[in-house]
Amino acid sequence: MSDRFEPEILVLYCGRALADHNHLPEGTKQGAGFKVRFVMMPCSSKIETRDLVKLIEQGVEGVLMVPCLENKCQFLVGNVRAEKRMKYARALLDEVGMGADRLSMAQGWNLSSEELMALADERASAVRPLGRNPLKGVKL
Repeated sequence: MSDRFEPEILVLYCGRALADHNHLPEGTKQGAGFKVRFVMMPCSSKIETRDLVKLIEQGVEGVLMVPCLENKCQFLVGNVRAEKRMKYARALLDEVGMGADRLSMAQGWNLSSEELMALADERASAVRPLGRNPLKGVKL
C-alpha cells in the first residue's frame, strides 16, 4: 500500500443532523489525506442494505452515514431502521473479506460543516489500514 493512498469517503447525512445555517456544496472535497463527498438524504431510513453494499461495489473506500438523533427523526424510527441495516451490511462486508470498517454510522444533531468534515476524517483514518477498495475500477 502506498503512503499516498487517499481513501474516498462518502458521507450520507440527514439534513436534520446539520445546523440550520449550514449548507454543504455538492461535489468532492479534498481533506487532509482523503477525498470526501457529501450527500444529503431526506431520511436515513431511505437507505437499504443493498444500497450500502452497492456503494462499496462501486469502489468507494468508506461510507459514513450520519442520521439525526433517535428522538429527532421526523419519521420517528428512520434512524433506528438505518442502524439495523448498517449492522447487517457491515456483517456482509466482513463475511466476504472486505472489512466491516468500510461502513460506519455516527448520529448527529446541529452539526456544523466542520464537524461533518471531522467525522469524515475519522472515517478515513479507520479505512486507511484496509487499503484501496479492490473493487475500485472493476466492471461488475
